[in-house]
Amino acid sequence: MKTTRATTWSLGLIMAGALLSSHSYAAKIPDCGKREPSKTLPTPKNSEYDAYRNAKASAVAGGAGNTVFNNNEGRLPAVGKDEVYYEYYLGIGGDGGAGSHRAVLLVQTPVGKRKLVERYYTQDHYASFCSLKN
Repeated sequence: MKTTRATTWSLGLIMAGALLSSHSYAAKIPDCGKREPSKTLPTPKNSEYDAYRNAKASAVAGGAGNTVFNNNEGRLPAVGKDEVYYEYYLGIGGDGGAGSHRAVLLVQTPVGKRKLVERYYTQDHYASFCSLKN
């Protein structure tokens, strides 16, 4: 009887872990509200917001500069069939490097047509995300 309870308890914990790491749990990412790409944060060529707009265009066009974001920490919803996350650097860091602001865009990539599905923003190098609506 103890073995059955232990097995049931273990399976329950495994299932809870699977559910917590699933698409439905990760989808509860807050709206960015005022935490969105800045229209004034300087980059070498344009504002962070302009870099974000360029990233959206590149993601849909399938440009060569698209870097795949693997979502290794599972902070974003899992990708579906024919979907991929692309990451884009926004702004510059104090040391002149890429900085910690990023856009991560979920793109559907069926043959023949690409579509931007979701847009995410992080100010802390992937430690947390918020969802962009525009």
